[in-house]
Amino acid sequence: MYNMSNISFLISPYGSIEKGKGLLLTLWIPNIYGFVENVQVLFHRQNEPVYQTIRLQYVETEGEVSSFQAKFTLQRVGINYFYFSLLLNQTKAEIRYDLAAKKPCFTSQNGAEFSITVYEQGFDCPEWAKEAVMYHIFVDRFRKGKNTIILPMPNRVVHQDWNEYPIWFSEDGEVKNNDFFGGNLKGIKESIHYLKKMGITILYLSPIVRSQSNHRYDTGDYEEIDLYAGTDQDLKELCQIAHQNGMKVILDAVFNHTGNDSKYFNEYHHYQTLGAFDGPSSPYYEWYRKNGTSFEYWWGFRNLPVCDGTNLSWQQYIYGKGGVIDKWFSWGIDGIRIDVADELTEEFLENIHTAVIRNRPDGFIIGEVWENAITKQKYGKERTYLLGKSLHTVMNYPFTDGILKYLRFGDAPYLKQVVDEILTTYPKSAYHSMTNALSTHDIPRALTTLAGEGIFHNRYEWTWDIGDKLNQDWKWRFEHDQLSREVYRTGKKLLKLAVLIQFFLPGTACIFYGDEVGMQGYKDNGNRKTYPWTKRDKDLLRFYRKIGTLKTKLTFLKNADCHIIYGDEQKFVFERTDQSQTLIIAINKAENQATLEPEWIEHAQVLYRNHYANGELGPYGGVVLLKNCT
Repeated sequence: MYNMSNISFLISPYGSIEKGKGLLLTLWIPNIYGFVENVQVLFHRQNEPVYQTIRLQYVETEGEVSSFQAKFTLQRVGINYFYFSLLLNQTKAEIRYDLAAKKPCFTSQNGAEFSITVYEQGFDCPEWAKEAVMYHIFVDRFRKGKNTIILPMPNRVVHQDWNEYPIWFSEDGEVKNNDFFGGNLKGIKESIHYLKKMGITILYLSPIVRSQSNHRYDTGDYEEIDLYAGTDQDLKELCQIAHQNGMKVILDAVFNHTGNDSKYFNEYHHYQTLGAFDGPSSPYYEWYRKNGTSFEYWWGFRNLPVCDGTNLSWQQYIYGKGGVIDKWFSWGIDGIRIDVADELTEEFLENIHTAVIRNRPDGFIIGEVWENAITKQKYGKERTYLLGKSLHTVMNYPFTDGILKYLRFGDAPYLKQVVDEILTTYPKSAYHSMTNALSTHDIPRALTTLAGEGIFHNRYEWTWDIGDKLNQDWKWRFEHDQLSREVYRTGKKLLKLAVLIQFFLPGTACIFYGDEVGMQGYKDNGNRKTYPWTKRDKDLLRFYRKIGTLKTKLTFLKNADCHIIYGDEQKFVFERTDQSQTLIIAINKAENQATLEPEWIEHAQVLYRNHYANGELGPYGGVVLLKNCT
C-alpha cells in the first residue's frame, strides 16, 4: 500500500537518456503536507553552477495525493543533477534526497541532489557485443598448439612440464614474470570447437605483442606479435576461423605505459633503437612522462615507464593513420580492451575511438575502469567514458563484487544497490555490453573467493581482497592455493549460483579461462596457472556449456530490462523482460528449502533447473524460467 507520507517522482523513459530526447517528469506529493504551488525542477550539469529551470503543471488529485508534470528535454551531456523547488503553504521549500531515509524528502537544509545521465545522440554499441558470452584467455597459459617449438630467448625461463606451478619470484626475491609455458595463438585456434560448445561469441585475449614478461602488459614492440605467442599469420588465421564460427576477437591494448625493456625505452639495449632511457637525443624521449628529469613509472614499477598521452608524436604512433591501431585491425580483430583506461586522457580515448571506427564501423572498445564509470572522478574531475565519444563499455567489477559478496556472505542489499546503481546511471547500450566476470587475471579465481580462506565481509575494499599482509605472503597463498575436497564441493555449488546471476544480469558474461573446469588460486600467479587439460571438473564444464549456450540463444536479452524481484540472505530472484517475453532467474544459496511465489512461476517454461520442482528450490538450487507476456 502507498505510504501517505511518501514523496515520489518518475522520469520517463527511466534511467540514463539520450541528449535531446523528450522526457516526462511526474511528481507525486501527499496532501498531508498542505497546499502546494509554483512547483519547479532545477537541473545543472556536473561542475557547472548554471541551472535550467522547468515549471511543473498541476495534473490531478487522486485520493490523498496530488500529481504534477512537465515535458522537457536535456541538452547538456554528462551527469545532470537536480532538485525540486516549490511553495508549501506559501513558504519556500525544496525536495531533495535524504541520505539517511534513502528517499525524496522536504528539507530546509542542503540535502543531496538527484541525478540523471545524459549521453550523446546516436551513442550505441555494436549489436554483436550486447549480451554476448566472452572467453578471457591469458594466452601463455591456455593451450600450446600442436608441434609448437619454443626457441630459447635471453632472460626467459621455459617450463618443460605444462602442469608445473608458475614461478612466484626469482632467487633474489624479485617478481619477474619471465617464465613461459608456451600457450599460443595456434593453441587457441585448435580449441575453437571447445569454445563454441560453451556458446562463446567473443574471444578476449590478454596482450600478445612482443614483451619480456609472460603477461605482456609491459610492451616491447606494438607492431610485432611476441615470438612465443605466434605470428601475424597465426592471428589472421585465428580471426578467420573465429569469424567462421560466429565469434569476434578482442585484443588487450596497453597504451598507458610500455616496458622498460622495449624498443622505445630500451633500458637494457636489447633493441637496435636509441631508447628514451638514454636521454633527450632519443626520438622516443618525449614519449614518456617525467617528474623533472626523472621518468615516471606506473605505480612505482620500474619496468613500466608511463607514456605521455599529450605528446603528439606518441598520439600519432598509436592512433594516427598507419599507426598501431590500424595495424592491429589489419590482422582481422574486431575490438580492443584498453588497459587502465582511467589513466588516459579524454582526448586520447576519443581519438582511439575514432581510429577503431575508421577501421571497423562496428568495432568495439572496452575500458578497464573498476568503479562506476559514470560517477568516477579522476584528476579532480568527472570522467566521460560512457557518454558517447570514447569507450563503448567497461569491465564491470561492481557486479563482480556484488555477486561474490552475496554468494559468500548473503549481502542481498549490497547486490541490489550495485545493480540498481549501474542500471540507472549507465546508457543502456553500455550496460548491455559491459563485461561481467567472476574472475580475471587481476583478482583471485571465483572459487577461491567464494570458499577460500582469508576472505572477510566488508574488511577490505573488494570482496576478494585478502589484505596486504596475506597478499604479500607468497608462502601462505601457495599453501592455501587449493581448496580441500569438502570446501571445493561447497564452493562449486556457490559458483554455479554465481554463474546464473552473472550470465543473466544485463551485460556480457565473461569466463576467465579455466573457471569452467574448477581452477582455483589467489592473485598473482595462482590465478594464472595453466589450463588443466588432463584434470578437469567435467560436471562443472557441462554446466557452463548448458548456461552459455542458453544465454546465446536468448537474443531478446539484448533489449530486455532488468528488475530485482526479491532478495534476502537466502533467496535472490530477478527478471529480464521485454514487450513479449520475461525471463525469471531464482536461486537459493542456503542449505534449507526455499519457496517461490506463484506469480513468479505460473505459466512458465523451465529452461534450466537444479534442485527445483513445483515452485520449491532445494539447497543450493537454481532455476531459469521463461514466460510469454502476450
